[in-house]
Amino acid sequence: MEILAAALGVLMALVTCMAAETPGQDLDEYQVKAAFLYNFARFVEWPAEAFRGPGEPFSICILGEDPFGRALDGMVAGKAVGGRPIAVLRISGANQIDGCHILFVSSPASKRVLSILTTAKRIGVLTVGDAGTAENVIIGFVMESGKVRFEINTAAADRAVLHISAKLLSLARAIKR
Repeated sequence: MEILAAALGVLMALVTCMAAETPGQDLDEYQVKAAFLYNFARFVEWPAEAFRGPGEPFSICILGEDPFGRALDGMVAGKAVGGRPIAVLRISGANQIDGCHILFVSSPASKRVLSILTTAKRIGVLTVGDAGTAENVIIGFVMESGKVRFEINTAAADRAVLHISAKLLSLARAIKR
């Protein structure tokens, strides 16, 4: 576990250093967020009932418009979480959430998105979102001084029966209870 925490720490430090060393050349925001999504998967524990069976892949789902392009697919290619291969799925509605372990919502909250997030508040779905969705997700990305940061809603994580590691909590910009 310490190795995983060190890896996330190194990732954050690398992103910070690269941004500082290349003024005028911004890192692609969604490449950074893709790296965070992969690392969130490694620092959260899912209940056994979140998986239909031992062969089910770990699914990262993107709801609506996909801001990652191929960055997320490239980030997780050939990697596994808890011995499960990672699948990246693009979905457009609540009826497709079944089987998602991380659900990323990119657009600002709307009635449709809020309805889907309400559906996703069942056991085993880590909801992650961009600005505008932060009140409705477990982990919300925020931009601070040109850097990607995140906030964690621990009460929402508890409702989803997800255990977020203390290491990940310590890296959050803010923790909402």
